[in-house]
Amino acid sequence: MDYNVAYMNAPNYTTVSTLTLARQSLQACLRALILVSFLAGDAYAELPGGMRKTLGKYKIAESSVSAMVVPMGSAKPLLSHNAGKPRNPASVMKLLTTFAALEILGPAHTWQTRFYINGTLKKGVLDGDLVIKGGGDPYLVQEQFWLQLAALRELGIETIKGNLLIDNTAFDLPPYDRSEFDKQPTRLYNVGPSATVLNFNASRFRIHPKDGKVEVLLDPPVQNVVINNRMKLADGACRGAQGGWSVDVAQKQSKAYVVFSGHYRKKCGSYDLRRVVLDPDAYLYGVFAYLWQSLGGQFEGGYANVEVKEGAEAIFTGESKPLAEVIAGANKYSNNLLARQLLLAIGYHYFGEGTTVKDGVNSVQAWLNDKGLNMPNLVMENGAGLSRQILMSAASLNKLLVYAANSPYHPEFMASFSLSGMDGTMKKRLENLSLGGRARLKTGYVKGVRTLAGYLRANSGKDYAVVLFISDSKVNFSNGNVIQDEFIKWVLNRG
Repeated sequence: MDYNVAYMNAPNYTTVSTLTLARQSLQACLRALILVSFLAGDAYAELPGGMRKTLGKYKIAESSVSAMVVPMGSAKPLLSHNAGKPRNPASVMKLLTTFAALEILGPAHTWQTRFYINGTLKKGVLDGDLVIKGGGDPYLVQEQFWLQLAALRELGIETIKGNLLIDNTAFDLPPYDRSEFDKQPTRLYNVGPSATVLNFNASRFRIHPKDGKVEVLLDPPVQNVVINNRMKLADGACRGAQGGWSVDVAQKQSKAYVVFSGHYRKKCGSYDLRRVVLDPDAYLYGVFAYLWQSLGGQFEGGYANVEVKEGAEAIFTGESKPLAEVIAGANKYSNNLLARQLLLAIGYHYFGEGTTVKDGVNSVQAWLNDKGLNMPNLVMENGAGLSRQILMSAASLNKLLVYAANSPYHPEFMASFSLSGMDGTMKKRLENLSLGGRARLKTGYVKGVRTLAGYLRANSGKDYAVVLFISDSKVNFSNGNVIQDEFIKWVLNRG
């Protein structure tokens, strides 16, 4: 397959034969020209009055907005404003990644985590190393990993005298700097991809007042994370559970040192904090050692990276959740790691061992070209949308949504969207409207960008594919929500 995609030019809707024009009345010509402006994505359609008023309130220029609303089953947009202009789509980029994964891999696709032994096993004692070869499972969580290790115990392995060896060669990835995007390396949205990543690489700290002090517990209590708790319990009103205290993290080789300092308000009660404090291999090692010992096994070794020899036979293979369940986590809760892993899975489907991020991007672009979903302005960096360089037009994304509505996998795709007022990133949005599943939407945000895309069923019963991009230094998470809500309400009231 040739992945050097040469995109065809978009249809030139302004080309109308002279003969046809001569035969039409002036009124028909004007109607045709109006349709031309809609389909070409030019900014001839005015934004709804409520949106314009709200944009003015926040001093956000109308030229900073792209919007497209298309009735399902119709070629004519209801609204097309700057729809052809490429902008940063933020996390709605995940819609392209997840739908491409559905069509290329299929909703029943699963990932395998394989276990090998490097040594001899006799009477429960492995005189050698245990090897884990990651297959890129995006949703390898602690409960599932526990079941996999329990299966190894059932196979007769009790004591491991050697080390834990980790094979990440399914993907060829450069060193990843979690602080590069916004200098927040401990935040979960900055976790990088890996062939073997556990629990989204997130350490869970449980904070609660107890006996006049502030207790900080780690779940699971791995030995390679050291907590230095300097927090003091304070009286007074709770002004947000994260107010008044801070966390500092330093990783030295395989250990993380986490310092909690400041004052924690008693009235804030218990609070769970999830942070990334270890690289994926060190975290996997820590959780493995804890779980293995909790299962009655013995292990006191270290960890290292290795490449499993071709032809080696696995003693056990763990299976992941199916892709249809994974994309729900990526879209409903905007999980960047899941989307990054999916992009690599798409690349792996075509290129196999040693897949790169570029392989994944090229595979998606080739699929778009094959389906006639040409996106000439598309710039797709990591599949998740956490980037300043990515580009997509509202018209391109709307075209994808309309195409997806006719796909055999549309039910799985629809199920991955957040339901307004019910779950995901839209759980607390427009609750008073009681939409009951009529608004299935994906939101996106990075500094200076607020986006929205998905499907809406209007009060009339008509269905629409909707896209809204806002790119302006004055837009933020909160005022972006207000503008999005005005947009949603306008569509809901269409005939």
